[in-house]
Amino acid sequence: MTESKKVVIVGAGFSGTLTATRLLQFAESPLDITIIERNEGVRGGGIAFGEASTTWDHMLNIQAGRVTLYRERAEDFLEWANHEADRTMWPSRWRYHHFGLSCVVPRRVFGQYLTERLHGVAAEAGHQATLTERGGTVVDVRPDGEGHLVQYVSGDEGHVHMLHADYVVFATGHLDPVRKSFYDDVERSPRFVFNPYANGSRAVFESIAPDEKVLLVGSGLTAFDAVVSLVNAGHSGEVLICSRAGYMHGTYPADHQHDIWQARRPPFLDADTLTPAAVVEGVRAEYEHLRAQLHDTNPDVVAERIMKAWEPYVAEVAARLAPEDVRMLLDRYKSLIVAHRTSTVPDIGNVVRNRMRSYTGAPSTISQLPAEITGMVTEGQQIRVSFSDRPDLLVDRVVNCLGNTTDYGSVAHPLWRGLVQDRGQARPHDRTGRGIEVRGHGQLVGANGQVSPTLYSVGPMRQGDETCRRGRLGAFVFSIGTLRNQCFDTAMEVLRHMRAPEVSVIPEDVQHCLVRGTEWLVGHVGAPGLKEKVLAHARASVLPATQAYLQARERDQREKLRAAIADDLAEFAATLDAEPGVPQRLTSLLALLVEKHAVFTMCDIARLSEWQSPQHTELVRTAPVELK
Repeated sequence: MTESKKVVIVGAGFSGTLTATRLLQFAESPLDITIIERNEGVRGGGIAFGEASTTWDHMLNIQAGRVTLYRERAEDFLEWANHEADRTMWPSRWRYHHFGLSCVVPRRVFGQYLTERLHGVAAEAGHQATLTERGGTVVDVRPDGEGHLVQYVSGDEGHVHMLHADYVVFATGHLDPVRKSFYDDVERSPRFVFNPYANGSRAVFESIAPDEKVLLVGSGLTAFDAVVSLVNAGHSGEVLICSRAGYMHGTYPADHQHDIWQARRPPFLDADTLTPAAVVEGVRAEYEHLRAQLHDTNPDVVAERIMKAWEPYVAEVAARLAPEDVRMLLDRYKSLIVAHRTSTVPDIGNVVRNRMRSYTGAPSTISQLPAEITGMVTEGQQIRVSFSDRPDLLVDRVVNCLGNTTDYGSVAHPLWRGLVQDRGQARPHDRTGRGIEVRGHGQLVGANGQVSPTLYSVGPMRQGDETCRRGRLGAFVFSIGTLRNQCFDTAMEVLRHMRAPEVSVIPEDVQHCLVRGTEWLVGHVGAPGLKEKVLAHARASVLPATQAYLQARERDQREKLRAAIADDLAEFAATLDAEPGVPQRLTSLLALLVEKHAVFTMCDIARLSEWQSPQHTELVRTAPVELK
């Protein structure tokens, strides 16, 4: 009997839960999965989904038709929400609600969906794969023979436990919130909210008196969440949203469609060398050029769509500039990028917009404050805030809405300190200074440049890689779509490596194209003359069968399709005129290569409609006209 492989997933938020779901779904040999979560309140969603930090008024910033866990089943969330979900504990507003493609989704509903799908696939897996959920804080992961030793602490008494793992997937979510030096004198004050998503933060917002003046430091999506928390708690006083540049997220129109535009390659990229100044000027000029073409498009979505179309060129810029210049540009223009790359659904954006003083007829309780903060001190029951270019301000509360830190080189948590600083099993992302270095499937890259085939990561720690590899910026470096792709791809790579460790020899850059992949394959096994025959069989037989396997809903269907693929490749190997051993090695690698290509294609947003059922093919549309 084959010995069970053991996978430990560190973190049970969105990324950890979905990775476990995918491993359970596609496991073909004995597999034991253990998820360890330090904060029981974030299981099935993460810090922004738990009952301790959110309310039923906190929504996902994406429509219901786009939040499926499965790329291959766009309708899955809608089917679950409308026909399967236990609504016993839902408030009346949602208990009888029918979810459609464009409606919003409460985060608590989505967290329930995640959890139920996880437990559903665990039940379907039977004895093939098992799931164990543990509570505790993982403090160390170190080499242990060919695997890893995972150390975690549980319980109030701090009991220490050890687990052996063949594979470890880090899904630890965001690091702590940004801590600015101007917070030093107020960070212990009960009038200062450092982490608006911490356990118990909902109670903190409810303790704020309705007429208190509240300063939100930062104007990103965290600030919008804070406003929702305040409004839900009955706050009706003045709220100031402070940021240096005063940028704010736009609001999608009610009938918004997430079209994918195809923009020309910006002319400034034709230069032999790039400088930060040339990039800034080139981006501004190209943006004005494209905006002039789109004069009849809703202005609230123009910037977001252009930035989406620019993703291939963002990756090129990141590759051509020096790392210190990339980091400088990302830091200097962070708020501009964050605000313009993502708009908000009306149910979020309008909570803020409808209360802003600039809107006629609004209750005039929220205003923007473009200013640079230089200091804060407590003054009685208030906080005095100092600025570089305006008079001091007295407020009753301050809420930190600056997002989370991204530097893994100086992180204090013992797990990442051990991995990065002590043993060099991982290293900070050099080019962006955001997250850690990984390869295409999330494999950790050590300080010596060595890629681990058994240590993986999913989630926000991959944001630097998402920017450099795919050109993602703003919240799209860790959006539901981005993380959904990561979890699927990483889980499938882990399973492929269990099945055939030689998958590690396949270069990352050939999975994008079957032609290039086939060229590499026949060269690797020493049979270049077989290229056309292998390519034709991959296209006509192996790829369609693999796609059917990845789309199959039932485990027995997948088992039959996997067996059919194996039989087909065995028959194909018998037709190959090559040296002994070559046909078998070639077809084994071909199966792995085609699966990698099929998963990559499923995770390509530009080709998503190819994988959707007919009633959802318009969910993501490609613009018919290229922007010149």
